[in-house]
Amino acid sequence: MPIPEVIFIIFTAVTSIGVLIQAFVLLAMFIAVKKATGEVHELTDQLKQHLVPTLSTARNLVEDVSPKVKVATSNLVEASSILRSQAEHINKTFSHVADLAEVQLTRVDEMATAVLDGITQATAAVQHGIASPLKQVSGVLNGLRAGIDVLRKKERPTHVEGDGSNFV
Repeated sequence: MPIPEVIFIIFTAVTSIGVLIQAFVLLAMFIAVKKATGEVHELTDQLKQHLVPTLSTARNLVEDVSPKVKVATSNLVEASSILRSQAEHINKTFSHVADLAEVQLTRVDEMATAVLDGITQATAAVQHGIASPLKQVSGVLNGLRAGIDVLRKKERPTHVEGDGSNFV
């Protein structure tokens, strides 16, 4: 069975209309893309105007600061090394001074002990040197006093009036 011609004509007309609609859609898409491309170019131009000088300034700043940062870093490393060296030197010096002070304190202690021992011995010698003669002088004086007391008793009358006793 053959297909009537009218169906072919209708099918061809519908297909033509579909292709025509598709052409309008593609034309609208082309116009939208062209407009968006124009806006993107405009935005790109504005970005170039502002971004290029900023990037140039940033690059110049990095180029200018980079050697200074390197110098500052090397100076910090050197200063750290010097500080560490000085700290070790101060520590050694302080230890040496502490050792010397300890030795001197030991010497002073020994000298003070020797002086105190000498004073103790001198005091003992003075006490012995003075005490012995004083004891002897005291003994002589006591002997003299006893002798004088004996002599006085002989000079006194042998009996005392009024008490009724006779003591010789």
